[in-house]
Amino acid sequence: MNALRIVILYAAGTSLAFSAETENFKKCKDVSFCRHHRKLRKRQSIFSILPESVKTDSSTVHFSVTTSSDVGKSLDCELHGLASSTLRLQIRERQPLRKRYEVVDSLAGPTRAAEEGLPVLSQTDDSIKLSFGNAVVDLTYSPVSLSVSIGDETVLSLNARGLLEYRTSRPRSEASRASVSSGDWEELFKTFTDSKPYGPQSVGMDIAFHKAKQVYGIPEHADSFTLQPTISSRKAIRDPYRLYNLDVFKYEVDSNVALYGSVPYMMGVSTQQTVGVFWNNAAETWVDILEKSPSSSVTSTHWFSESGIIDVFLLLGPGASDVFEQYASLTGFPPLPPLFAISYHQSRWNYNDESDVASVMKGFEKFNIPVDVLWLDIEHTHEKKYLTWDKQRFPQPERMQNNLWARHRRMVAIIDPHIKREDGYHVHDEATEHGYYIQTRNGSDYEGYCWPGQSSWIDYLNPSAREWWAAKMAIGKFPGSTLSLFGWNDMNEPSVFDGPEISMHKDAVHYGDWEHRDVHNIYGFYQHKATVDGMLARSDGQARPFVLSRAFFAGSQRFGPVWTGDNTASWSHLAMSVPMLLSLGVGGLSFCGADVGGFFSDPDMELLVRWYQAGAYQPFFRAHAHLDSRRREPHILPAQVRTLVRDAIMQRYALLPYWYTVFRTSSLTGLPVMRPLWLEFPKDEKSLTMEDQYMIGKDILVKPVTESYVRQWPVYLPGKYQLWYNFMDYTRHIGGKTLDMKVSIGTIPVFQRAGSILTTKQRLRRSSVAMIHDPITLRVALDGKLRANGELYVDDGTTFEYQQDKFLHQKFSFTSNKLTAKLADSSGKFTTKSWIEQIIVIGLKKEPDTATLTVKKKKIDVDFSWLPDKRTALVRKPDVTLGKDFSLVFS
Repeated sequence: MNALRIVILYAAGTSLAFSAETENFKKCKDVSFCRHHRKLRKRQSIFSILPESVKTDSSTVHFSVTTSSDVGKSLDCELHGLASSTLRLQIRERQPLRKRYEVVDSLAGPTRAAEEGLPVLSQTDDSIKLSFGNAVVDLTYSPVSLSVSIGDETVLSLNARGLLEYRTSRPRSEASRASVSSGDWEELFKTFTDSKPYGPQSVGMDIAFHKAKQVYGIPEHADSFTLQPTISSRKAIRDPYRLYNLDVFKYEVDSNVALYGSVPYMMGVSTQQTVGVFWNNAAETWVDILEKSPSSSVTSTHWFSESGIIDVFLLLGPGASDVFEQYASLTGFPPLPPLFAISYHQSRWNYNDESDVASVMKGFEKFNIPVDVLWLDIEHTHEKKYLTWDKQRFPQPERMQNNLWARHRRMVAIIDPHIKREDGYHVHDEATEHGYYIQTRNGSDYEGYCWPGQSSWIDYLNPSAREWWAAKMAIGKFPGSTLSLFGWNDMNEPSVFDGPEISMHKDAVHYGDWEHRDVHNIYGFYQHKATVDGMLARSDGQARPFVLSRAFFAGSQRFGPVWTGDNTASWSHLAMSVPMLLSLGVGGLSFCGADVGGFFSDPDMELLVRWYQAGAYQPFFRAHAHLDSRRREPHILPAQVRTLVRDAIMQRYALLPYWYTVFRTSSLTGLPVMRPLWLEFPKDEKSLTMEDQYMIGKDILVKPVTESYVRQWPVYLPGKYQLWYNFMDYTRHIGGKTLDMKVSIGTIPVFQRAGSILTTKQRLRRSSVAMIHDPITLRVALDGKLRANGELYVDDGTTFEYQQDKFLHQKFSFTSNKLTAKLADSSGKFTTKSWIEQIIVIGLKKEPDTATLTVKKKKIDVDFSWLPDKRTALVRKPDVTLGKDFSLVFS
């Protein structure tokens, strides 16, 4: 009986189809400001620039905008030319009745002006033309519009459709009867009333991507990677994409409803030019995408937010990699994670007690399955009170963590933002004493229902509250914790079980007198930041922190990983994990993953195997499951299924040297770890619509199997004339075409790009820590000219000492039948016991006669074997210490 059949027959149950309770969440028709902006469609803009207000300095243009429909109200505008080919347009209401919220902390720091400035090319009574690097900016006065051109081509335009809208504040006494009745001042959804004491304050604008073949980004939605039209010139096709952080129970796929996080950032990509747009607003935001006519090359979008200001960044590329770096320069580069964080994680809601934890770890040991981290969900706490332990089930948490660490493993515990309202609970008592809870509009602590019962929520907008929260992560303030315990922020959208849309009332009040509607999408960002700050401080800044967050905003990549939330054990959710993770990567959140196996329901064994195979090739690799699901840890699976799952996990561990090097590259460049094909193959137009396969770094292509009973699986190999090698059997293929690849239950399509050199570790260990000094195998995949290049980055995988030159960065190249290894950075001072134990050279023209190794001018003939059908040479035990210069010549 073959393995596939055993997998199918073993399944005691099937994957159930669940759907979200969509009636709990608003559609555009339920939101007054969404209805208002959507009705604008195309119109003659009512906004104009006052010519006499236009003033320029070295890198900024100042001007005022007025509207005939709102006499006496003016908007103050600034156009900034920033470093890294980025423009910033800010539009503020002059003398508002109430100050508008401006998002600051999404940016990594103060922006820098461009050295070349914004010099004026020409100016008339109707417009001003500015030079910006190789771009030209045209600002037209009446009606107001802005366009950016590179060469003779317009790449971006703002307000070309006249949809700029800025609803300025006014007393309710001045509001029209229609405005009051439309929901502008009070809005009902189900049984919830949203009071709006400041009236309508929404802002919006149309932004067009010229020449863009596709647009991507604005996560998080369980929808296609390529963003789809939502509206035509005649009618709405479906709701706009919504950005509003929500706890969506059993979310549906192929839907653009809002999910757990929001990044208001979009890229427009073509084979010639790539640009990006960042709409820096933390309020509820909707984005319409206009359907293009067959003859049009313009993708027009319409952005509108409930409150705040217009603060939009235009990233001018010109290449996709340039845009990724420009966005990271604004919102922050992701930190280099600790090595254990990119290894395998085992989680469940919940492991029952300390003996259950020990039993699970013994199972991994018994069957030689690597794992680095075991996770504890809410049941580990005493009555759902975070930063406590259930003393009946976890009486000795420090000993439990130390037992894990003795075998080089770590633990993660959940820390949610809702705090049980119980006198005597130290977190609640301190938050109450210091006034650290979010307030109602009447000035009392905001209360709602969540896991502990009646709860209040920490106001992370308050810097003092964040400092206090961070201090609670200290070993002495978090009883039972050790330095091997890390964090998990869940439910931080925030989720409020008895609130509107299972979230917080918008008229709740935060520090600074901001309404929750102003800051909703950045709330989880601040909890994530505070928790990471605490994890960092508890080790005196020595150890790299690790905190997973479900909610996120632009800039969250500076703090740690995110995941796609409460997915379901179904083939459709497995398939959807790929476009969702690609979208997160576009949004800067490169360290991301999906719950392996699905959170809800029970996967059949085939689905579980396929999910492990996919997860092993995604940035964050964690298995997680719901409380009511059957246990599915790898060690308890049937023998043949267990072997398949272990093989998948081992593939992850074997490639850890490559993964870590790619993560390091991401931390320096902003490039995602898991990359769309078009990032590596920008001239391959077919890659623009590929969303079921991807690259890891620049050299590994993966296409997970996401359907059942598959024996052949089509995979597109990008790049005309690009060579590819099957990762498992070294078979060579030519790119620019689709390959119908035979697959078994134990394989998925994985290819190494010709011209690359990968580093792997082939010895089976219990964790990444146990592998730290293991030897390296080089995989040299030659291109058509018999050349290849690669690199390896190594440090201690734990601390920040690499910032003080405690690292090793080595580069490898193969040309003219010679493999050369040299230090890429001689300032690196990290030493390792690792050595090169094997060199595999794939794609040689013919069998060499000899292989000669040269180290420090000493030449040694080394043995090798030859695989004639693969044209591959295997050099075993060259025994060169990692970090040493050497050469290997075939002759």
